[in-house]
Amino acid sequence: MSKKVRRVPVSLDAGEIKDLPQEDIRMILRGADELISTGGRSMLAKILKGSKDKKIFEHKLNECPAYGYYQDMKLDDIAKCIDWMIKKD
Repeated sequence: MSKKVRRVPVSLDAGEIKDLPQEDIRMILRGADELISTGGRSMLAKILKGSKDKKIFEHKLNECPAYGYYQDMKLDDIAKCIDWMIKKD
């Protein structure tokens, strides 16, 4: 018996981002790889920011090579990079 998946509508906002450097793309994907079955876009943004969120440490996501990659950026700007990646598949 399969579990019914509930889809949540999402609004993506890439802001003014037209392109991302290859290294940024690689690190976003690396961070996303760690989140399979654990979290979503918000958690990915927190990993890339280097957040001290309790859940990140519970799941040892602070050990991910992408942790803190965007430490000098705001979470909102990091989310726009992630949304750009989703829009570009």
